[in-house]
Amino acid sequence: STAVAAANAYGGAKSAMIIAAQTHKQIKNAKEGGVSASAAAAATAPPIIMAANSGHSSTKNLLPPKPALDTLLTQSLADRADPFSSLAFLTCTLNSTNQILHPCILVALFRDEANPERNEQDGTISWNPTKELTPLPRFYADGAAKIEAGKLITAIAGGEMYFVIDALERLLSPRGYDPIAALHGGEPVGRKIMNILGNSPHDLGSRSGLTNLALKTEFAKLYGSESVKEATAGSASDEEDTIGNRAGLINREKLLAWCMSTGLSRNSRLNAVLSPCIVDESSRQEDGTIQIKPNTQTRFFTDDTQHGLCIVLGLAELLGFDLERDMPQALYVVRRLQKWMKKEFVLPQEKVTAGSKIVSDAKDVSETSAPQAFGVKSVQELKRFLQLDIFSETHELNAEGVLKNSGLMARL
Repeated sequence: STAVAAANAYGGAKSAMIIAAQTHKQIKNAKEGGVSASAAAAATAPPIIMAANSGHSSTKNLLPPKPALDTLLTQSLADRADPFSSLAFLTCTLNSTNQILHPCILVALFRDEANPERNEQDGTISWNPTKELTPLPRFYADGAAKIEAGKLITAIAGGEMYFVIDALERLLSPRGYDPIAALHGGEPVGRKIMNILGNSPHDLGSRSGLTNLALKTEFAKLYGSESVKEATAGSASDEEDTIGNRAGLINREKLLAWCMSTGLSRNSRLNAVLSPCIVDESSRQEDGTIQIKPNTQTRFFTDDTQHGLCIVLGLAELLGFDLERDMPQALYVVRRLQKWMKKEFVLPQEKVTAGSKIVSDAKDVSETSAPQAFGVKSVQELKRFLQLDIFSETHELNAEGVLKNSGLMARL
């Protein structure tokens, strides 16, 4: 009986694969040849379906003709369970670590307290290859060793990013699932430590009050502020001074910053990586000291700034966060790096006025991958954007086509 059951299971799986493959081929042919998918399916229905519809139930390994089964085999259930791509796009985007590590290390490494004016403009610092024993600063061994790097990474990766992750997850993810937060931190050891310390995205979102704020803001936009008051009547209201990013939210923050700085700077695999620099040969002195500045055309800038941190800041803005209050370190890092790049991905502090949008109103936001660069400025617009089909299928038009060819419309 075990062998028979195994054979039946194999036959059923094989039949399912045949149906899925042939259905995909029919749809593809219909698109390329201009024939409707329903007509193509009727003309060349998979043999397994034709046999099932003919009533010959004795055919070997036939699957019963059930609408639910047809849906399972021919339609993407993932798109229906997770229509806003939180299981894929957002999980990958918000759990990438390089977009945090590289910008923070750049800011810490290229700092010259002795010449702050020039350093502020293009990141120029002094370097002595003879004394330091390397031709250029080592990106991780020298850059991450600076305690500022560890502090910035911890504040952004373990705080500000988590505010965004938790709020988005509550608004977009399938009910009862935590697809984004399940992979927070980028690797399992760090994730375990953060969870043990009570620093998970859900912990930070709750302690900051920002997740609740984002939910209330979106609820008010959809149903009106009076509906929010009715829905929250009798519940403990958040005090204004307890909402937002503030000191002490991240448990053991100083210890985590030290561990981050020490771990990256002493990593033997990363030890030999040199910093992306441009050397000013005309500045070479007798003792070998040279002036160097960061090369803003490298991926540490072009990838991780406008296609990394800018996305996070854009998401925070459309969630209704106060970027100056809730995302200060990410904002500081982008502002410093964009000045070296001669760009304006976010509004500089001196340009911010009452009512201005730090991301949306920036001159060069279109060069970033922030939602605002695509015209997305609200949670509802983000939902519609994430529902776009990667195969350019318009489900509404497909549904309308089916309706036009239905018996109901024929009788009208």
